[in-house]
Amino acid sequence: MLKFYIHELDYAISFLYKLELTDYSSRMRTRFLKILVEREHQFRDEYYELIKEHCRLDEQDNPIVIYEGDYQRYDIKDLNVFNAALLPLLNEEFYIELTMDKKNMIQSVAQSVLNCGLAFTGDEQFKYETLAEKFENLGFETQE
Repeated sequence: MLKFYIHELDYAISFLYKLELTDYSSRMRTRFLKILVEREHQFRDEYYELIKEHCRLDEQDNPIVIYEGDYQRYDIKDLNVFNAALLPLLNEEFYIELTMDKKNMIQSVAQSVLNCGLAFTGDEQFKYETLAEKFENLGFETQE
């Protein structure tokens, strides 16, 4: 079983999109991405609802956005209360079961991730390590 935390999905999705794959590997990656993206969309909907609960709203019940130079942020009523509500959402676990119909897909994606041949530095090396460990822990034999 593959376990992701919601806050890990963004990196996993962007990393997989960037991999240059062809044929079978590309199709399996696309199937896997659909699963991740669906859960990411659910998170974004839940995040927006949380924003609406904790933000000052305009006349149309949309969150008020404050613009500060090049930056923008929501007008949160109480940032501490909002952060306390957001943390469990970000740390929510998302599982992809290793069922027979998903085994080949996950095995192919694991091979693509573990043998991507890319070099990583800075923060990305730690994000990649976290992603790679998820697939290593599945115990598939990968080809070099």
